[in-house]
Amino acid sequence: MPGIIHESVKPFLLHRRRETNLLDPFLDAGFDVSWANSRTYERTTITVFLLRASLDLAESYGFEYEVVLAYSKYETVEPRTIRAIEHVFSTDPAKGRVEPLLCFLISEAVNADAWVSSYLLENKESRIVVPFTAATLLDKHADAWTVRNQLQKHFLLLDRYKYTLPLREDTYFFGRGHELGQILDFCRRSENAAIFGLRKTGKTSLLWKLQRILEKDPKHRVEVFDGQSPSFRKRHWNQVLQYIVKRLVRDQLNMPLPVFDELDAADDFLLVMRNLVRAATLERLTIIIDEIEWITPRTAADEHWESEFLEFWQAIRTAQSTFPRFNVIIAGVNPAIAEESRFGDFQNPLFGIVTTIFLRGLSVSESNELVQKIGKIVGMRYDATALISLFEQYAGHPLLTRLACSHVAQIAQVAGEPFPLKVAKGRLDKQRALRDDELVFYVRHVVDELERFYPEEYKFLEALSVGDIQKFQQASAQGQACTHLFRYGVVSAPEYPYVTYSVLATYVASENARREGRPWRMRLTAYEDRATFLAVRLREIAEDMRELERVAKCAKQPSLFGPNSFPEADHLRDAPVVEDLQTLASVLNILNRCFVESIDRYGNSISEGKYFFLKIKASYPSLFDALHRIRVYRNNSHHLELVPGVEASLREYLERDLEDNLASSDQKYWALIQRCLDELIRAIQLELVRLAS
Repeated sequence: MPGIIHESVKPFLLHRRRETNLLDPFLDAGFDVSWANSRTYERTTITVFLLRASLDLAESYGFEYEVVLAYSKYETVEPRTIRAIEHVFSTDPAKGRVEPLLCFLISEAVNADAWVSSYLLENKESRIVVPFTAATLLDKHADAWTVRNQLQKHFLLLDRYKYTLPLREDTYFFGRGHELGQILDFCRRSENAAIFGLRKTGKTSLLWKLQRILEKDPKHRVEVFDGQSPSFRKRHWNQVLQYIVKRLVRDQLNMPLPVFDELDAADDFLLVMRNLVRAATLERLTIIIDEIEWITPRTAADEHWESEFLEFWQAIRTAQSTFPRFNVIIAGVNPAIAEESRFGDFQNPLFGIVTTIFLRGLSVSESNELVQKIGKIVGMRYDATALISLFEQYAGHPLLTRLACSHVAQIAQVAGEPFPLKVAKGRLDKQRALRDDELVFYVRHVVDELERFYPEEYKFLEALSVGDIQKFQQASAQGQACTHLFRYGVVSAPEYPYVTYSVLATYVASENARREGRPWRMRLTAYEDRATFLAVRLREIAEDMRELERVAKCAKQPSLFGPNSFPEADHLRDAPVVEDLQTLASVLNILNRCFVESIDRYGNSISEGKYFFLKIKASYPSLFDALHRIRVYRNNSHHLELVPGVEASLREYLERDLEDNLASSDQKYWALIQRCLDELIRAIQLELVRLAS
C-alpha cells in the first residue's frame, strides 16, 4: 500500500512542487512523510523529511524508527552537505526519534552516487548515507523499485562490521555505559583512575568517548596521550612534562614556556599550571595516558623509564597536591603500574592512589545491540539463537564479535545470497571453523599478552581450555593464582569456571596440543586416571545441576525436572569407563535416562509433549545443546537408522567433537564421552552465570 503525506506536512509542500515530486517514489515504496522543514547549518541549506516505513518495509529492512531524508538543491555534493545532515540527527525532532545509523540523501548532483560511495570509504565511522539523484527520482519510470533497488545496493556497499581501529565518533560506539559512568564520576571528583583490559576490548574508544563528554564543559580541559607513540615514550621524563604543557597551552599563544631542564622541570610544570589557572582558561584538568605499559618499569620499551617513571609521577603527584582539580586517567593491558607497591628499589608513586577498572567484554544486551544495530544497515537480521551463540563464542569482545559478523556477511555475499539476510544459530555453527580460522590473528594478539605478562596464569588457562577443570580449580583456590584471568573476564568465576571466549579456548587448546606434541587438540585423560575422572566429573555435574535447579527456581524459569529433580541420579555411579562402542552406549544411556528422559517425563506430566525442544531450548539454550548432544549420540548407539533431522544433528556434533585424526583413532569412544561431560558441565556453568547475573 502506498504511503501518505501527513496533513501537518502539506502546508510546507504547498509551493514546493519539485520536492513533492521527488517524494513520489518513496510514497510508492511504502513510506509515510511525517515531518518536513528546512535546516541551515554552516551556510548549507537542506530540506529535511522524516519518513515512517510501512510494516512490510520495516520487516524487510529492519527499520524500527523513522528515517531521515535530506534534499540538497546544490549541483555538487560536499562534506558540508553531510555535516548539515549530521546536525539534523542531534536536534529536535529527529533526536531520539530516527534510525541512528542510516539516512537518505537526494541530490541535484549527477555524481551523487559515486561521491557518497567514495566519502563513506574514506570516513568509515560515518553513518550509512543512501544516495538518490533528483533526475532518477523525477524520471517518469521511477517507482517503488527505484527506492528499493538503491536500498538493496547500499545495504552492502560497505561492511560496517569490519572496522578494527578505535572509534573517534559516537556513531558506532555501543555499550560501556556502566564503565563510562564510573570514570566520569572520577574525573568530576578529580580522582585518579586506571582502565585495563585485553587488546581490542575498546579501551581507546572509551577514552575518546570520555574526552568528548568532558569537553562539553569549556572549563574542563582534557588531553589524551598515547604512551606507545615514539613522540611520547622516547622523551625523558622532563621532556614529557614539557610535551604535556605544550598541548595544554596550545591556545595561549602569548604564554611563554620554561626550559624544563631536569632540575627544574617539576617546578616548571607547576608554574605553567598556575598561569593557566590565573588566565581563567582552566578550572579542571584531566590528563589521559593510554598504553601505559610502554612507560612502566619491566614492560617499557625504552630503558630510561625503568627509573625515570619515579621522577615523572612524583612531579605529577606534586602538581595534584597543589591543584586538587587535576586528575590522571591511565589505561593499558598490564595493570602493574596500579598493582605493584615497588619497582626494584623504588616505591611506586601511583600505588594506592589509582582506582582500577577492568574492561571486560560487552554485556549480553550491549553485544546484542551492537550486532543488531549494525546489522540493520548492512542488511542482516540475527535471531535470538544466533545472538546467544555469538555471545557464547566471543563473550562480548567488541572486535571479535564485529569480525565474526563481518565474516558471515562475506560468506553470504560470495554465495550470492539475497539480502536482507536472516541469520540463525545453524548458520553460525556450520561456518564456525572457517570463521575462527580467520580470527586467529586477533585471538593470538589477545593470548600473547596474557602469556607474556602472566605465564603462570596462562598455564592454568591452558588446563581449563583442554578440559582439566580440576587442575584449574585447585590453582584458583590458591589465593592470587588466577586473579587476572578473572579480572580480564577470560574465565567466568571461581565457582563455575569456564573460558568465556570459546574461540580463545579453542586456540589455546590447539597451541597446547602443538607444544605437547599431541596429534589432536583435545587433551584426553590418561587411561589410568579415567575411572577417577569419570566419578569426579559425574558427581560435579549432579551437584551443579541441582544448584542450577535452585537458581532457576529463584529466577522463575521453567522447571527442568519437576519437583522430584532427576530421579535416576543414583545410576550415575554405575557408569563404566568407556573403552569401546558398547561401554560408550552404556554411559550415554545412563546420562540420557538421568537428565534427558527426566525432562521428557516432567513435560509429559504437565501435558507438554515437546517440553525439551520448546521450553528447555528457549529457556536454557546452552544446557539444551549439551543435553541434545547426549540424546543424539545415545539414539545413534541404540538405533540402526536415524530420521534425517537427527542424522544431520549427529553429523554436526561429530564434526565439532572429533578432529579427523581422532575420529579414526581407537581413542574416539573415550573422546566422545569426555567431550559430552565437558560440554555438559560447561553448559550448566554458563546457565548458572547467566541466571545469576
